[in-house]
Amino acid sequence: MTNTVLKRVVRRETHSPRTVATVILLVLVALSAIYVGIEIVLRLLGIGPLLVAPGTALTWLQDLPDQPQGLVVAGGLIALVAGVVLVWLALGPGRRPKHELGSSSYAVIVDNGVIASSVAERVRRELDLAKGAVVVGVGHRSADITVRPEPGQAVDRRHARAVAESELVGYQLSPRVRVRARVLRAADGEVKS
Repeated sequence: MTNTVLKRVVRRETHSPRTVATVILLVLVALSAIYVGIEIVLRLLGIGPLLVAPGTALTWLQDLPDQPQGLVVAGGLIALVAGVVLVWLALGPGRRPKHELGSSSYAVIVDNGVIASSVAERVRRELDLAKGAVVVGVGHRSADITVRPEPGQAVDRRHARAVAESELVGYQLSPRVRVRARVLRAADGEVKS
């Protein structure tokens, strides 16, 4: 496979296609078109409208500046929110919780949960901690490590961070992940930064 094809495959796997939002929007547009078509046919047949006659709706739109200002502002705000949501869906990154590993000739995509489990296990073993004493969360650009040592066990935050960073550097994640670590004291639950 060529490098271009691999890049396209990685992009498809790490970014959401927004299919659900697109289908919902298209269904709403189709239902609106069907409704308008039904109202027009009912008008042509001389039958009363289901909700609003097409002529009445057009007259209401024409007289919109004369409507109560609160109603116009509320409608405008609803339209603004809907527009912002649609623009965000269209232009937003839509990232899935996955990262690309390594820089080999193969495309390797790994879920952030797998990366977090691996880093937590490495930190736990390196610091000789009990199972469940290390919790790791991996986001798109950051990894948060929380260490909860047993009472009487001393853990250096910088050492925990260094272990996590060395593990993540070995994966060669794309995009790179910044590490933040904290150690909770077992006795009083206080956070050391």
